[in-house]
Amino acid sequence: MIANIVKPGHKTRGVLNYLYGPGRTNEHTDPHLVASWDSFAPYPGRDPDATLAQLTAVLDLRVKQAGDKAPKDHVWHCSIRAAPEDRPLSDDKWATIARRVLNATGVAPADDPDACRWVAVRHADDHIHIVATKVRGDLRPPRNWNDYLRADKELAAIEKEYGLRQVLRGDRTAAKRPTRAEQEKAHRTDHQTTARERLRVTVRTAVSVATSPEEFLGILSGTVGVLIEIQRFPSGDIRGYKIAAAGDTNAAGEPVWFSSSKLAPDLSFPQIRERLTATEPQPSGHSRPNPWHQAAPTHAQQILDDPAWGALTAALIDAATAGHQPERILQQALAQRHLDDARSSAQILTWRVIRLGQRPAPSARALAAQARSNMSATQRHGHPTAEPCRPQGPTGSSATRIR
Repeated sequence: MIANIVKPGHKTRGVLNYLYGPGRTNEHTDPHLVASWDSFAPYPGRDPDATLAQLTAVLDLRVKQAGDKAPKDHVWHCSIRAAPEDRPLSDDKWATIARRVLNATGVAPADDPDACRWVAVRHADDHIHIVATKVRGDLRPPRNWNDYLRADKELAAIEKEYGLRQVLRGDRTAAKRPTRAEQEKAHRTDHQTTARERLRVTVRTAVSVATSPEEFLGILSGTVGVLIEIQRFPSGDIRGYKIAAAGDTNAAGEPVWFSSSKLAPDLSFPQIRERLTATEPQPSGHSRPNPWHQAAPTHAQQILDDPAWGALTAALIDAATAGHQPERILQQALAQRHLDDARSSAQILTWRVIRLGQRPAPSARALAAQARSNMSATQRHGHPTAEPCRPQGPTGSSATRIR
């Protein structure tokens, strides 16, 4: 879980308007309170008679009472977001999380009748917003210094107790949320996701199939629709890379570049290099399982030596973006027909992967059923059977034309 405590503001109603509104891209659904400092507080979104004006008035009551002694920027605003893979939490659990964070930060200590007034608003499955006014019942400000570090420590404990993804606190591995400008640009250009998110998927897929840092950069360089600039030290050694989506430009018509760490902290070149170097083949001849070699023991080197293999990588990345598993779809492509007489195995596989990638991605239930089927086959025969796959269209004739 990640806490984001923004710079204090001075307009309580403005924050509530945003939280209860449709969102910048209509992403807010069913805005409602999951908890508040007082069970008698107005509950817009659940009580048809409650209004945002009423909620603003009761939250700001002590601010009005304090008069000139109240801080100018009296609105404390914290969002708490779960990891994408975490299970959805109930309103009651989010309410408990909100109270624990407020207690840990000192904004609203538990069992303190003079604690600041606050509300927790939920308008999406994966996060809540906590809004508090920074005037206590005794008209003094709360003791909430180091609130971010305190909230972060409490969330680390909550992750363990709730069985959620445990974020590495040292490197902040959670990917940055798209900005408003990025979301609006994606909408204008008819994309479902932002350029940063698309590039993030591309880089992660390239990492998954690469066996060395050099191969990783080579895959990205050969991927259609991606621009990459490799940065080097004066010695010539690779320092890092930056990446852009083809066609994604700024007002001056220049590519919008993202440094590797801006995609996600774990996608910085030093981390990718460490990860791939640690799993490179050892002198003993044993190496980590590689999707390319797993998919084609027979054709692996032939495919990797083919000049068209970059296009195959790009096709697999597109399939992964659509929700397919690259290794599985490559296995399906290989199962359609042998490649012994093909002039370009990579071109043949590229065409097959593109066609297979146009199908709807299999559901988790379908994948589980397939895994059980393969396991049963392994137990009966000692090896998994090839997955049956009916090619779409005249595979034979098309394959013959591009050999």
